Amino acid sequence: MCVIKQKNSKRLRNRQHGFVLVMALVLMAVMTLIGVSSMGGAGMELKATANARQHQVAFNAVHSLLEYTLSADAVTTANVPIDYQIADTAVTQNVTQTLANAASLQASIVFAGCSSGVGSSLEAGKGVSYNFYNITASGSNAVGTSTSLQNRGVRYPSASCGSL
Repeated sequence: MCVIKQKNSKRLRNRQHGFVLVMALVLMAVMTLIGVSSMGGAGMELKATANARQHQVAFNAVHSLLEYTLSADAVTTANVPIDYQIADTAVTQNVTQTLANAASLQASIVFAGCSSGVGSSLEAGKGVSYNFYNITASGSNAVGTSTSLQNRGVRYPSASCGSL
């Protein structure tokens, strides 16, 4: 009886050693699959982050161009100061600028209309007049993979609305 128990216990131990090896291989395969899928996800996140950064570069460059067009030192492509007293919708003032990490920065300034405000002035019944302009700016990052288009409305005091 004792001999039979020894044989059975040896067989049971031999089976257990084989099972542990198979289980270890299965766990290693699962861990490898998890690692490979994590690396793929990290690569996608890296690409998305780089794309967002390039878009931010383009956005900031175009925003800088908009701010430049509103500054006192802004000049058109003809190297003349921007005139916010032009009251002609057919006249477009164009501005180009170069910035680091940006390409093809262009803006156009177009007269959009005039309005006389209600208020007091030296002449009775006359208020302050304003010229309205639309500024459209566009540009891209240095490699051209991301672009930005921005618009801004601007109001400037004017002498009068002319015939309006």
